[in-house]
Amino acid sequence: MRKSVCSAITNGLLLSALASLPRAGVAGYLPDAMQVHGFLAQSLFHTSDNNLFGQSDDGVSLGITEVGLNTAYQASERLNFAIQGLYRRAGDLDRGSFRVDYGLADLTLWEHEAGRIGLRGGRVKIPLGLYNETRDVAFTHPTILLPQGMYFERSRALLTSGDGGSFYAEQHTDYGDFIFKFNYVVPLGDNEEIRSILLGPNAMGKFSARPTVVTQLSYELNDGEYIFAVSYADLALDYHPEVGDRFGAGTSYVRPLMFSAQYNGEKLTLTAEYNYRHNVASGYGGPDRRFATESWYLEGSYRFLPKWQFTLRYDMVDGNTDNRRGAGLERIGLPPHAAYAQDWTAGLRWDINDSWMLRGEYHRVHGTLWLPQADNPDRMKTTQDWDIYGLQLSFRF
Repeated sequence: MRKSVCSAITNGLLLSALASLPRAGVAGYLPDAMQVHGFLAQSLFHTSDNNLFGQSDDGVSLGITEVGLNTAYQASERLNFAIQGLYRRAGDLDRGSFRVDYGLADLTLWEHEAGRIGLRGGRVKIPLGLYNETRDVAFTHPTILLPQGMYFERSRALLTSGDGGSFYAEQHTDYGDFIFKFNYVVPLGDNEEIRSILLGPNAMGKFSARPTVVTQLSYELNDGEYIFAVSYADLALDYHPEVGDRFGAGTSYVRPLMFSAQYNGEKLTLTAEYNYRHNVASGYGGPDRRFATESWYLEGSYRFLPKWQFTLRYDMVDGNTDNRRGAGLERIGLPPHAAYAQDWTAGLRWDINDSWMLRGEYHRVHGTLWLPQADNPDRMKTTQDWDIYGLQLSFRF
């Protein structure tokens, strides 16, 4: 557990998260400098109310299906290439799509025994918090659903990867390891859910993302026993209205600042993250709006047997710190409980062997802020207090 989390922070590539695995079965037919890995995960969800990744209300949805295949090639001592294809389906939020999750060249500019400096270019992963770079790989996080106040599923594609470049620097000292990353990318992803989040369900136009700066500084002690990180992004989305749209042209600025801390013991893992997002909405046919979104979570995981782990987490998010109860949201077609969410999560994970994992979890949720609009077209009919039951089977090679 400690090594997978540490490598996710240090390298920021899915391949790094899987580096401890044996070579794939086809490796004998590949050059020694090439590695191939893959994974798949299938989740099922049942909810007492509301829909999550399909028709889960009083039924069972097929949840999330993820299949990934990645390869890396070491062309020289300083130059590496890596690419990953990803198929994903998640109810009406994503009815099934294939994308190049990342595809990049990694050039080491300078290296010495205590660190290195390099550049990555192409489609690169975006470093935000502890899990964003490897969130598609089920084995790298303790529960089926990540804390939704920090790692939204409904807008995940926007800040998972982007086209551009990344500068990184690593320095290893007697007092710990420092890793710095600076990304300049154009984010990807469908903007329909983004439109719903920022303007409500009645907006008709489309958003396009400007080039974005994302940066992260992390510190690791004792080979990842303690991890601390601060992450920041400066995202600008331009709105292009349709004919008859109630909104005019405008720009939304989203600037999340995330603080992360984690302790990885032999059996116990403790994690906490806090996110303060400064938001500005300029234009849209009205005065500028400025507001802040606040989210945080506390999580503990205990490995009571070598292959069994229990996780307990509390996760909360307020969409607007000046209007935490959602007063007046009815005017844009949303219920007051769409302004917040608090989630108690209990999960059980069984690592069957190095390749297979099975886990289940229960959520008690108060509020619907992170509920996908695609699965719940009429948000006024959603329920404030609801339960989620999840089951997931995962495989990797």
